[in-house]
Amino acid sequence: MGIGSWLGLWFGLSIPAILAMYLLKRKFLDTKVPSHLLWQRVLKNLEANRPWQKLHNRLLLWLQLLAAALLVFALMKPFWWAPGGGKDHVVLVADTSGSMSALTIPAAGQPSQERLEQMKQEMKDFIKHEAKNSEITLLSMNAEPNLVISREKDHSRATQAIDSLQVYFGRASYDETLSLASALTREEKDAEVIVFTDGQWRGDPSSIPFQVPVRVFSVGSQAGFNLALQQFGIKDESGRKTAVAVVKNHGKTARSTEINLYGDGRLLQTTHTEIKPEVALTLTFRDLPEAAVYRAELEVDDAYPADNEAYAFSQPNETPRILLMTKGNIFLEKGLQLTGAEVVKMALPEEDSADTDPKRSTGTAVPDHLPDLIVIDGTAPLFTTQGEWKKLLDRTPIWTLGGSGSKVNVSGGQPKLESHPINRYASYNGVYFSSLLERKLPDWATPIMSIENHPAVVAGTENGRPRLSFLYDLKETDFALSAEFPIVVHEAVSWLTESGGKSLGRLTAGRRVEIPIAADTAAARWVAKGGMAKSMNVPNTEAETGDKGINALQKVPPVPGLYALEQENSAGKKTEYLAESSADPYEGQWGETNAKLAAIGQAADGKEAAANADLGTTPAKNNGDQSKMPLLTLLAGLALLVILVEWGVYQRGRSI
Repeated sequence: MGIGSWLGLWFGLSIPAILAMYLLKRKFLDTKVPSHLLWQRVLKNLEANRPWQKLHNRLLLWLQLLAAALLVFALMKPFWWAPGGGKDHVVLVADTSGSMSALTIPAAGQPSQERLEQMKQEMKDFIKHEAKNSEITLLSMNAEPNLVISREKDHSRATQAIDSLQVYFGRASYDETLSLASALTREEKDAEVIVFTDGQWRGDPSSIPFQVPVRVFSVGSQAGFNLALQQFGIKDESGRKTAVAVVKNHGKTARSTEINLYGDGRLLQTTHTEIKPEVALTLTFRDLPEAAVYRAELEVDDAYPADNEAYAFSQPNETPRILLMTKGNIFLEKGLQLTGAEVVKMALPEEDSADTDPKRSTGTAVPDHLPDLIVIDGTAPLFTTQGEWKKLLDRTPIWTLGGSGSKVNVSGGQPKLESHPINRYASYNGVYFSSLLERKLPDWATPIMSIENHPAVVAGTENGRPRLSFLYDLKETDFALSAEFPIVVHEAVSWLTESGGKSLGRLTAGRRVEIPIAADTAAARWVAKGGMAKSMNVPNTEAETGDKGINALQKVPPVPGLYALEQENSAGKKTEYLAESSADPYEGQWGETNAKLAAIGQAADGKEAAANADLGTTPAKNNGDQSKMPLLTLLAGLALLVILVEWGVYQRGRSI
């Protein structure tokens, strides 16, 4: 038996208070009255009392003292050591990494189930048998440790929290979650950490110090084989597409499989192969027709379907073609060429010799090869305002630099940048700007760089085509001499020529990736397009936002599959970036159990700490472990019973 709180002794003052009540109780004498004339005198005598009388053996006194003593003892939170009840605080660490979605080998006549489901059942059994009197804390693994519940006394809620656990297919925070469990139990005298895992553990768990006992239970270690589609890509060969896939057998025996190749959902080729154990096999698919999205699929019934398919995205073969209209700007021309684009320069006449009559300027023909981007350095020629040239500019991305009009002096002003893909690597530190064009901004324009509250660079979309305008002349600034100039030119060309959407490639689930967000984007969301995400009916996920709108840094959806990040502007125009969310490759590399799991709780110098580890198969009931069984309810019930008896004695008076 033990005492939980000695503070309850303060209620013990009620015992001397009860005794004082009996000591100071008035004692009246029985008096015979021979005449009514003597009533007044008798009454005066009856007022006399004996305050400090001797305590008599009264049942009511003993009952009151017993009730007070029981209440005092109950407030001290006494407990009884009982076997099998669990520690006062139990921290459950749930391995929810991607490998926990693997199917276990079923017993005879039993269906197979995920390791995660088996773990949930074993955790609930553990609470029922070994932690029935414990406060439960539950931790799971995502990109960061996830505290699901903390010191929950209601075990029905703890069971609901266990049922809510889901597999995280990204890079799981193994040791970080153990570190949190260590911190939560630091300096606790009656706590325990229980780790449920399949034994596949990245990192070094033995280096994490614990001050409480630690036990490790292995869940679903017996699982079937796994074939993994490790890599998949598309390349061009002589004008035809070629796909390359790498398949590895993470098993101990040879396995055969069929690999199906799809293009935009249509089956293109199929091949059958056998893969030796622990061997990666490279397969090549040639002469593929053009498609935007290619998908490789392993047609095999293995235990880990998360790595049975992969996606590749077709990229444009042609380099961007840029039409540069300029009176002569060697820095701008070289900067455009450094982007790898094909630059065609159209020399413009000087202002004093320029033809100001657009009717006499229609002789300038549009290029035979239509450009992907038009860059206008200075004032746009008059012939671009009508005819075929106007149509060309309306349907082509345009970048203008400088121009005519009134100017405002901003000498020495410090640029202020807004979040935009063009500003991704720009700072403009040390760059001198002399003046800016002062003009009314068009409806599509949003300032992405300002100096002294004057727009210096604006970007946006007009008629579905991107627009970019530098409201300063490069000759009136030393920006062209800055090391950032070719970088800004590269980002500007990339944004202008790819703003209609592109592929983001293959990304690990749950990681953060930088995505170009159009300046006029009003809403963005992740939409499942194929693969496991589509089959599991993963709902649309709204993109993360900040104080300045949609964040450029977004988290890849956690369930593997094909996704599109849809962007929509206020006019309802949508663009999308395709991306494949893939499971962490480590989770499919099944092997031996991490031997360092058994060393959890040992000190760094190799000496045993207060903790210990026991790598078992299932958490069997441990009758040898003792736990605190609180006596508060029992004592409170006894005190209530005594009070009821006392009330009966009080009602009967001296008859008892």
